Amino acid sequence: MEQRKSVSLRICTRLIATGVVGIGLGFSLLPVKAASPSIIITNLPAYGSPGNLSGLVVNSDPATNSLAVYIYVAGSWYSRPGCASALTPIQPDGSWSADITVSPSDVNATEIAAFLVPTNYAPACVSGASGLPIPPQAEAVIYATRVNPGARQFNFSGYGWSVRNTTSASGPGPNYFSNSTNNVWLDSRGQLHMKIAYTNGVWECAEVTSDRTFGYGQYRFTVSAPLNTLEPNAVLGLFVYSNDNVYNYREVDIELSRWDYAFGTNDVGDYAVAPYDSGQVLRFPLPAGVTNSTHSFIWQSTNVAFQSLNGDFASPPAATNILEGWNCAVGIPPQGGEQVHINLWLDKGNPPVNGQPVEVVISNFQFVPSGSPQPAQINQVAPLPGGNVQLNVQGATDWRYQILSSSDLVNWLDIGTMLATNSSISYSSSPALFEFIDTNPVSLYSSFYRILTEP
Repeated sequence: MEQRKSVSLRICTRLIATGVVGIGLGFSLLPVKAASPSIIITNLPAYGSPGNLSGLVVNSDPATNSLAVYIYVAGSWYSRPGCASALTPIQPDGSWSADITVSPSDVNATEIAAFLVPTNYAPACVSGASGLPIPPQAEAVIYATRVNPGARQFNFSGYGWSVRNTTSASGPGPNYFSNSTNNVWLDSRGQLHMKIAYTNGVWECAEVTSDRTFGYGQYRFTVSAPLNTLEPNAVLGLFVYSNDNVYNYREVDIELSRWDYAFGTNDVGDYAVAPYDSGQVLRFPLPAGVTNSTHSFIWQSTNVAFQSLNGDFASPPAATNILEGWNCAVGIPPQGGEQVHINLWLDKGNPPVNGQPVEVVISNFQFVPSGSPQPAQINQVAPLPGGNVQLNVQGATDWRYQILSSSDLVNWLDIGTMLATNSSISYSSSPALFEFIDTNPVSLYSSFYRILTEP
């Protein structure tokens, strides 16, 4: 017979703690948020499939607001369902639905955007536009990305990625980019290897793109490579970028390269917010002996704060580990449809000086949303056949949660960390749902669990 014990709530001073649960029992506290309007997508048709985009609008009056929906396909934006019906009504219960596959090619749309606007707003017809500015009237915005299943895909650091492949030379460089496992692969530790290699008579470079968009927050990249001795013609790019040309493609960039010594033999890094000819670039040196470093930027609506650290990320970092830092408050783009890119390429397409392949290891990538850390709740705890225990967890998208277990509510054991992300949809207030399996429970029928939010 299953044993049950009383449940108590503990508050952790180091991290943000939610409720404590025992098997079969559970509760937690979630924060009360301000009632700001938001858009939630509940149905996103798969790439290549027809269907309606649908969802909910919360904290907004359906009688006075509507949605303006757009798709990005073959390099251009289009109003959907169309210019004759540019606004999608919101039903009294907050639900909405828009046909986004009006034309046969619409099933290949790679990006969808929806803006919450007043019902009396008259949007201009968008048909083949290369850019999509956010309407100033918009009270809420949501973007979603769709990945071509024909692309090579993999999971790295808890996120989905696609590998770029080109059949002709293209930017940056120009260069050839290959999706071969000789150019992009994961090792047994889950680290990302990127390599420039000479194949079939050309130097082939490497680039990966996140399957989804993230928006405002902190982007962290940990690089395991001696950057100050990187091949002079090689460039390692760590950045966000949108195919939409508005707001300078929303490009926020960290580049690590010696640029063939164009800026001096020690200047091997630069921070940049596009466009680069408006004082929005900082070049800096990295000292010798740095073989593991973390490069990050915090992107907000008003500024981008860059930082490079010797070693893994720490908050706050030791002063001696800070390699460089810079704050840019000029030309900051709004969030919207940008994706994370990591690439290793050759400046101006010039081959490596020594004629040898170039390899860099990215040991970790992490995104941390803007705002205060958000608690999660454990909805259910259940024993599984074979002696494992399954936790069903509801958390805020993109936050990392530390799971702890105990048999006595006094002594707690850290049993793992989970990333709450399972969606290509960005800027939605809907929670992420995920499962955690405890493969070594302290006791199958008298284990207790709690969940903490990592900063």
